[in-house]
Amino acid sequence: MNPMIRKELRQRMRERRGWLLPSLYLLVLGAVVIFAYFVSTSESNRNGVQGATVGVVVFLTLSYAQLALLLLMAPIFSAGSITIEKEQKTLAGLLTSLLTPIQIWWGKFISSLLFVLLLLVTSIPVLSMAFAFGGIGPWEMFTATLTTVIILASLSAVGLYCSSAFRRSVHATAVSYATVVAISVVTAIIFFVRLALYESAHTRSGAASGGSWYAIPMNIRAPMYLNPFFFLTASFAPPAALYPAWTTCAIVFIALGGIAAVLSLRNLRRSGDV
Repeated sequence: MNPMIRKELRQRMRERRGWLLPSLYLLVLGAVVIFAYFVSTSESNRNGVQGATVGVVVFLTLSYAQLALLLLMAPIFSAGSITIEKEQKTLAGLLTSLLTPIQIWWGKFISSLLFVLLLLVTSIPVLSMAFAFGGIGPWEMFTATLTTVIILASLSAVGLYCSSAFRRSVHATAVSYATVVAISVVTAIIFFVRLALYESAHTRSGAASGGSWYAIPMNIRAPMYLNPFFFLTASFAPPAALYPAWTTCAIVFIALGGIAAVLSLRNLRRSGDV
């Protein structure tokens, strides 16, 4: 095993947040399950909705809540990985050791990603509770989990880039959270504002805008391909319908993570040259 991975994992699991964050995470998800269950069952009693609908509501609510929580936690573990070495004056020692910049980056990346994936794995039994009601199968569980892993890997790489670009952990963490807000909230705002203007123009001209996602012009729906919640929504489609929406989102997030990794390695090499 990469010695950097072993060192980072030991250090993280010995910290108080190593057990505190998973506990709080599962408590929040448990509260979300209870809320979604009571809301969906109350609607079932009034409207005669079947149990499969309750299962779908519980699963979707948990999936989006889980993604939102993990988006909030991912920068905590990645944005300070390299800046902590700068603050403790240990980065120079790492760069002059037998470890290459790629090994250092890989160790930091895997250690930060593994802890977030630990939270994801602990929530799988909670997500599986939806199976008891029906309406959800293994395919939905698999695609939702895979999509969440791709998003977290990409954002972990972005957090490491911020960590390599700044000298203070607080600055790197702030920029990482700003990136999360930009791709999660700003892209949605841009899309809905431009969509409203587009539909308003078509209404005035008397043309039908159409109700299909692919009827919307590409320049309007393009920002949503960078939105993690849209990416998760696209993963709920049947296997034959994953292309092009889900596939495009996957390519965009993988490319984002790859660019961030290349820039991080460049910053590490420059630090070693200095």
